[in-house]
Amino acid sequence: MPSSWVLSLAPGVSVSSDDDDLLFRLPFGEMAMRQPIAAVRDALRRLAPPGDAEDRLAESVLTAAGSDALARWYYALGRLAGRGLLQIAVHADQGPLATLLPISRSFTFTGVAIPRRPCRLSRFAYLHRNGEEMVLESPLAFARVALHDDRTAALVHALARPAAARELSGRVAGLDAEVAAKLLGLFAVAGMVVEVGDDGKAAEDDNPALQCWEFHDLLFHSRSRVGRHDAPVGGTYRHAGRLEPPPPLKPAASTETVELYRPDLESLGRDDPPFARVLEERRSIREYAALPITDRQLGEFLFRAARVKGRRSWEVPAPDGPIRVESTTRPYPAGGGLYELEVYAVVNACENLPPGLYHYDPAGHRLERLAGRNAEVRALLSDAAQSAGAAADGLQVVLILASRFPRLAWKYASLAYALTLKHVGVVYQTMYLAATAMGLAPCALGGGDSDLFARAAGVDYYAETSVGEFLLGSRR
Repeated sequence: MPSSWVLSLAPGVSVSSDDDDLLFRLPFGEMAMRQPIAAVRDALRRLAPPGDAEDRLAESVLTAAGSDALARWYYALGRLAGRGLLQIAVHADQGPLATLLPISRSFTFTGVAIPRRPCRLSRFAYLHRNGEEMVLESPLAFARVALHDDRTAALVHALARPAAARELSGRVAGLDAEVAAKLLGLFAVAGMVVEVGDDGKAAEDDNPALQCWEFHDLLFHSRSRVGRHDAPVGGTYRHAGRLEPPPPLKPAASTETVELYRPDLESLGRDDPPFARVLEERRSIREYAALPITDRQLGEFLFRAARVKGRRSWEVPAPDGPIRVESTTRPYPAGGGLYELEVYAVVNACENLPPGLYHYDPAGHRLERLAGRNAEVRALLSDAAQSAGAAADGLQVVLILASRFPRLAWKYASLAYALTLKHVGVVYQTMYLAATAMGLAPCALGGGDSDLFARAAGVDYYAETSVGEFLLGSRR
């Protein structure tokens, strides 16, 4: 089965001449290669689809102009790869088995070679569907690999165990040794496999920093920051014209409401302790006074930390005409003024407020009662107590932050979930400062059960999911 590494321009890229320069045109611009020597220019033009074998291209440059030109050739390939304009594929049986596409400017290309030592799949590599293709990616890598053949996917599975190139064909039916070795070389250039030592351990397993990263944490970090993917990032309004913008405020969750106390802001400004003292005295407190927090204190706290202060709107361009988007202002900052976080109160002990689960209406400054002390509410209290290392019957109020995720995702690409977690931190600090100024006992928690919350609140796990928990009570 003859096989080869084939170099070609990425989809959507074309090349043309402009005097002695080469122009590579992209959907979003162009890149010029200034006056490449003739041998390199001819080889670069041969990258136009369907491309050509790497060894033939290199041989043509070497034969025509010598080793110095070969170095210039690989320098030119490196420039193309760093801009995501070059793709490398393994061809066999008159077709591609797998294609590597750079996704970062940090990708370097100096040629493809078959690893000399046994290799195994990186523990950070993952396979998933992208459109109608299976794609191999890794948060350690600056490229992704599209798999076009069942045998290539089987090879990924086979690399869960270390293997030398010569061993791989025996693990995948219908894949001969030459093709398997070339696929291994492609995976190595892409950063999907790592060489192992005589003890069977990979270098990444001995790296102290990498040992501290779990797969999902590093993947989330790399995909919500620029640098290691080629997806759009930021306020792209990617769903404008496809989905209606989620409303700035959640519709009323219940007709049974409790009006909350509204403090006088001028009095607070005059009587509150100095900010420097509040900031210095802020700390987590998990023990409470014998008398629980009052409904008046809870109302003042939510007014200080989470109420709607104002509303505004603006227009967003869309294919069928501009769309009006509404936002609010609140005591804490939020990306784009979208304020996707909802506040729920799980009440165990609060003077003048029956136990149960409530949703906070930040515009009307009232609580909407969703449930009494049922099994799910008791389970939410137990879950919070376990996270805090406290007794469930000793808790007073658990505030749950839930993200109406589509509210952010309608505008932001790649970083929407990272943004909602940043908002959780902002709200935590705001709540800490408000509670400290009021002489209450605050404590942020590190985790919670989002499935349990969805059942208790009767919400869609994917449309509104809990992302933070905060204890509040009376201070000794």
